Parts: sequence; structure tokens; C-alpha cells
Amino acid sequence: METFYINSQGMEISQESKPQSEVEEGFKLMVLGHEEWDQLPLLWPDHLEQQSDWIERIRVRNAAEMREIVREGALAFHPRFERLTQNVHYMCFRDLDEQWNERPVRFFLTSKVFVLIGWNGVNQERLIEWAQRGILTNPLELACAIGLRVLRHHQNRLEIIEDEMDVIEEEILTATRTVQLKQIISFHRQILGLKRSLNAHQSVFARLKNIEKPEYGDLQEELIFEMQRVINNAHQTHDMMESLREAYQAAVDNRANDIMKVLTLVATIILPITLLTGYFGMNFDIMPFIHQPYGILAFYAISTFIFLVVVIYFRKKKWLD
Repeated sequence: METFYINSQGMEISQESKPQSEVEEGFKLMVLGHEEWDQLPLLWPDHLEQQSDWIERIRVRNAAEMREIVREGALAFHPRFERLTQNVHYMCFRDLDEQWNERPVRFFLTSKVFVLIGWNGVNQERLIEWAQRGILTNPLELACAIGLRVLRHHQNRLEIIEDEMDVIEEEILTATRTVQLKQIISFHRQILGLKRSLNAHQSVFARLKNIEKPEYGDLQEELIFEMQRVINNAHQTHDMMESLREAYQAAVDNRANDIMKVLTLVATIILPITLLTGYFGMNFDIMPFIHQPYGILAFYAISTFIFLVVVIYFRKKKWLD
């Protein structure tokens, strides 16, 4: 377990000899390993047994989420907000790593203590920077800062999806392929997953205002504003995906129409010749050209003449364009 003190001067490693008066100016940050739940400090006095029950229940639920096989677009880890006691809260954010795999950011929150379960991509240098800038004055603002980081990762994923959709759109306009439909379906599932995640986070972030603390900071309002902005971007990206799907369907329909047009024209051009062939194929002895040595040539000439007349007529009508 790692322990740090964060105040207006910055962030430093915990020292047992640190005067309590200096500790009260900021708050304590504890970082536990993923398997160090048993080292969780007593967050509320005189409730050791109750805390153990809560921890065990949370651990069982987290283990079940880790074992669950999730299809594309579904949430493996659901954002949560749980009020354990009046001043102790448990939260879980759904973050995305560099490979866009989801990972949970779990932590406990009190008025003076912030307990993080694993770093989970939370950069220690970034925390030091935030602390030196005076952004982190209490545990709740640290939770808001982590929430803003999670939203930024969601926004980055939306922007990447939009860039990939632009590429697919150009390919659809030049050459329509079946694989593009599979990519559009994959984009649809990813966007729906991001929208589910953002909606779940919106509920969690809204409940942050119910936590009592001496003074509200700017990060809370910024978090709510950023939350709404990213949700609007997700809806916009979803609309773009729907437009892309419609463009693909229109391209497929146009291609089918072109094929049907060619087949119709060919059948129409061949129809008179087919009729002529059927006429001369009847089993009658008295028919024009049937006993003449140049009869087959006359048949070919008539067929060619009919073919040229039909093609010229279609050309004038611009049906061959």
C-alpha cells in the first residue's frame, strides 16, 4: 500500500512523523493493490464488521464482472456510486486504455481520505501536477479530476471512430463491398457501448453533488459540463453512423439498379431476335427462306438489323447512359 498527502503545496509521500495539523490542510491518498483489499484502512469508526461485509460484497461482484464474457458494445464494468455510510462512498468509473480495452477505476471516498484500488492508468506525475496547480484540495475534487480523465478517453474514442467512418465513407463512394457493412455494424455497437457508458457515468457524476463537503470546487461543475458535451458528441457520432449506413444502403441499391438496368436492356434487345428465332424454329414446311441456300444469311441479316435498330433507339432515348 502506498500513502501520499495532497495539499495546496503539492503531493508527497506519507511520513509517520508528519504533524497532524499539516495533514488537516489537505487529504490523504492511499493506493492499494488489486489484491490488497484486506489492507483497506478503517474508513468509518466503530463499524469494522460492517466494513468487512461491504468489502466482501464488492469483491464478489467485481470478481463476477471479471469472469463475465462480454460481447462487443456491452459493458463489462458498470459505473457505480454507493453510499456506504453518511461520509463513506464507493465508486467505480469505466475507463478505456490505449488499446481501447475497458478497465475499472475503483476507489473509496471520505471527507479526508481517498483510497484508490490500483493505479489503473492514473498517472502519479499527473496527480503531482494537479496538486501543484491547486486543483486538488479535497478527495471529491480528485474524484472529479479522474472523472474528467475518463470522459476525455471516451471523447478520444469517439473521435477515432469518426475518423474511421470518414475513411469507410470514401470507400463506399468509390467501391461498395460487403466488408464495409460489417465495419458499420461494429461502429454501431461501439457507439452504443460508449453511449451506455456515458449515461451510466452521468448518473454517477450527478450524485457527486449529494456528497457533503465544506466548499464546492470548480471541478464539479466542469465535470457536469464536460459530461453533457461528450454525451452530445456521442449522439452526433451515432447520427453520423446512421447516415453512413444509409449511404452504404443507397450505394448497394444503386449498384443493384445498375445491374437490373443492364439485364433489362439486354433482355429487351434480344427479345425481337428471340421471337424471330422462335418463328423460324416452328415445324412447318412452307416458310420464307427455309428452302433457300441464302436463308441462314438472310436470317442473320434480319437479326442484325433488328439489333441495331433497337440499340440506336435506346441510344437516342439515353437509356444506355
